[in-house]
Amino acid sequence: MKLLILSDLHSNAEGVRAILQKEGGADAIYAAGDFVDYGTDPAGTIAWVRANGVRCVRGNHDDRLISVYRAGGYAGLPQERCAWVHHNCERLAEADVKFLESLPTHLSFTADGIEYLMAHRCGEGYATIDSQYHFDRYWEKNFALPHAPGAERRMIFGHSHRQLVQRHDGRSLWLNPGSASYRRPDEPSKDAFYAVIEDGAILLRHTPYDRTPLAREVQRMRPFLMPEEWHVADFFFCKTEADGPDKPWELPPGVKRP
Repeated sequence: MKLLILSDLHSNAEGVRAILQKEGGADAIYAAGDFVDYGTDPAGTIAWVRANGVRCVRGNHDDRLISVYRAGGYAGLPQERCAWVHHNCERLAEADVKFLESLPTHLSFTADGIEYLMAHRCGEGYATIDSQYHFDRYWEKNFALPHAPGAERRMIFGHSHRQLVQRHDGRSLWLNPGSASYRRPDEPSKDAFYAVIEDGAILLRHTPYDRTPLAREVQRMRPFLMPEEWHVADFFFCKTEADGPDKPWELPPGVKRP
């Protein structure tokens, strides 16, 4: 069985389309949250997720958008108050927001005799599970299926945008597929990152994609967004890898780092 594992799509329909095109399909697709915010095409991203039957959990940026959308007053804000979340709210329909609201915070499933538990993050901030003891406690609290004695246990998290696998013992590990949209400022790659699990084997992968549509919308929004919000997307979608960690991300005076 081939599983495609995604996370942190952040309104980037171009990135996820490129991933699926490269992989040529999968038996099942899973996504660990943050479908919206800090990207240019929330409606297209959610449409892609729904059209491809992706099994999902909700992320913190999804919760943020839901809160802003339900509060209202996000349209036509002055530049000093307008963020990407407001941009995204204006481009979503009620059905899109209800879809995000319907997503669980945890998802349990099995594949190829291996048990999986997926969530967007495992604690506050960028906490990780760094010991077998904490792995076991988290699993006992959140895994919702009957446990098969001797089965390997795997947890999937997103949130940090850092692609990695961390093993605790011979039958316990957690993985992060990385972001299908963007890296942190200290990582130069502009590729879409993801993971494939094929017949139980974990493969960490990434692919370039056409960032032109994203860059075009980022540039269009420059007069409307708060400078700190605009510079985030400018770095993610308009810069090249040569502007990566060897050339520190220098924001103009008075602009805060996100």
